[in-house]
Amino acid sequence: MCETPVVALQPCPTYDIAEVRRALRACLEGLPGAADLFRPGKTVLLKPNVVHPRGPERAVCTHPAVVQAMAEIAHEAGCQVLVSDQPTYFLAKQPDEALRPTGYFEAVADLPAEVTLLGRDGYEPVEVPSPLRFPTVHIARLARSVDVIVNLAKCKTHTQTTLTLALKNMFGVVAPRDRMRVHARGTYEELAAALADCFSALVPQLNVMDAVVGMEGLGPSRGTPKLIGALAASTNAVALDLVTENLVGLGGKVGLTKAAAQKGLGPARLEDVRLTGADPLSLRASLVPPPRLLRGFPAFLGRVAERVLYIRPRVSTAACIACGGCAETCPVGAITIRGHAVIDRSRCVECFCCMEACPADAIDVQRSFIARFVS
Repeated sequence: MCETPVVALQPCPTYDIAEVRRALRACLEGLPGAADLFRPGKTVLLKPNVVHPRGPERAVCTHPAVVQAMAEIAHEAGCQVLVSDQPTYFLAKQPDEALRPTGYFEAVADLPAEVTLLGRDGYEPVEVPSPLRFPTVHIARLARSVDVIVNLAKCKTHTQTTLTLALKNMFGVVAPRDRMRVHARGTYEELAAALADCFSALVPQLNVMDAVVGMEGLGPSRGTPKLIGALAASTNAVALDLVTENLVGLGGKVGLTKAAAQKGLGPARLEDVRLTGADPLSLRASLVPPPRLLRGFPAFLGRVAERVLYIRPRVSTAACIACGGCAETCPVGAITIRGHAVIDRSRCVECFCCMEACPADAIDVQRSFIARFVS
């Protein structure tokens, strides 16, 4: 890192569009070089977090007010605007209507902006610089064809990565088949390293954090909305994630942030970030972390630990609509549909991709009795 990365932080207590516009503009004014990103004739891709299309009240997706404010700023600068993501895996085959529940179509209705799926033009292989696990990943051609990518992340907990922030949000530009390969890595550390590789294959020019209302607990799609009251931005995603994880009381607990710093993508310490705007102490909030087991048991205790300590997906047969989304999503083929979804415990790697893909919220978490006290 040659220059100290800057993170701009602003209070934003509500999603009132005037308040969001103010906070976002103030963030961009506090970032050196941010204004130069938006020039007449450039094509700007806004990449929100749409892990699964849900309305804004659920705090699952980046709020449409944040999308609208960013689209307005880019449009006013004379840019062509695209709003695009590829929600989960099963929905990858569905048309643009998959994005309608998010409110993005309405958010940019008064602008010459297009809302579309990232996978519409297919994917192409990209070599990963200094790979930790994956030397090549397939990236959406649409994302590679634009001039500027604005990564509109959502501050949420995540059962696999502790938090899903700016680094994790760019996973949406990766081809579904590669996403499944990444999730099949299994362990927390392996997943973090693989995700850092994926991010480095296509680094966005600007990152914005929607931390007005975040999510705690069983994220990224089944958690509880939690008011944080902040917007933040940076041209460096690692720096933005580092600030955000400390803002919500989970500093140092996100393996992906560490792996990305290890790859040289950003700072490893909060002291190496320059903050502008609001005092983070005035916005500090505590998110209830997702359920995760203790790691690092001695090998001779491994089998015993597996029997008495587990956190795994569980199917609600009453809620299951047997759509097959979880089965198609599962990276290890552990799910079959027999009137309802059935999980083969011997094959499940507990990645919870099935939970993210389920349109009926029929996948929950089952914790062993002991795990309830140590996770």
